[in-house]
Amino acid sequence: MKKSITALAAMACLTGAGTAWAQSNVTIYGRMDASAGADKVNGVSTTRLYSGNLSTSRLGFRGTEDLGGGLKAIFTLEGALGVDTGAFGGFDRQSIVGLSGGFGTVKLGRHDTSFDDIRDISVSSNLWDSEFSPTKIAYTAGVADYSSRASNQIRYESPSFGGFTVGVGYGLDEDATVKADVVSYNLRYRNGPLDVGIGFQDQKGNNREYTAISGAYDFGVARVSAGYNRAEITNGAKADGYSIGVNVPMGNLDFSVGYAYSKAKAAGATTAKGSALAAGVTYALSKRTRLYGALLDGNVENGAGVTTTDRRLYSVGVRHDF
Repeated sequence: MKKSITALAAMACLTGAGTAWAQSNVTIYGRMDASAGADKVNGVSTTRLYSGNLSTSRLGFRGTEDLGGGLKAIFTLEGALGVDTGAFGGFDRQSIVGLSGGFGTVKLGRHDTSFDDIRDISVSSNLWDSEFSPTKIAYTAGVADYSSRASNQIRYESPSFGGFTVGVGYGLDEDATVKADVVSYNLRYRNGPLDVGIGFQDQKGNNREYTAISGAYDFGVARVSAGYNRAEITNGAKADGYSIGVNVPMGNLDFSVGYAYSKAKAAGATTAKGSALAAGVTYALSKRTRLYGALLDGNVENGAGVTTTDRRLYSVGVRHDF
């Protein structure tokens, strides 16, 4: 598809339809992920055909234009798809335009927060950052988990300085009557198989702050990721979470196991605990198509040790990228 659009652009230039295409590059891309399985929550099981259990089904457009002198214009439009129903809810995942050059990259619009980049490291080998990731259960104990994207966002990503990069994001609330901005920062270091970072996010709309320290390492025979996450509410409640995961590639197979745990406290007393374990396997039929199966099992307890959420999710499916 990318080649087709580039060819059309070249034809437009030759016919004088618009020289602005001469150094432009537009790509259409997407992912279709569907699986069959069941979700059992507090004893009630529902059989479903899922969309996006391994990773979110999506449709996207991205492009660049070379402006000369190392400066480029960039844009991305990306929205989630429901493979099970055919629904498309608009470009809710990304909608940005910006500039990239020796100074780094500036993006304007809806995008992942700078904090999300660091949290993603911690689960990169923890069931592939999928719906099966054990943090999906464990990190709901006591304090709700963070918002991974912010609208009306001004985001800056620095160039690499010896492997170090800095990210800053500011999501405007655009409402003079409330204070609901989303502010995020990160410091990241990447060098070969090593990827580590620290991130912070302040969600003023619900008075929550999040801090994450994450790391991942590719040993060749296995990829390991781990992270620490603190979620705080301004009234003093806080939750400390820990996650670890490992991927083991064996030919076309990729095995993964992950675990996450969280404990929440308020006024010095434990208010909730959450833990979850997940395991799964993918099989690559090609570079773009893979089969998968996975299981997630976890629960959340209140301060008295009574189970408030008991969940088990499993499914088998296929994912295709284009």
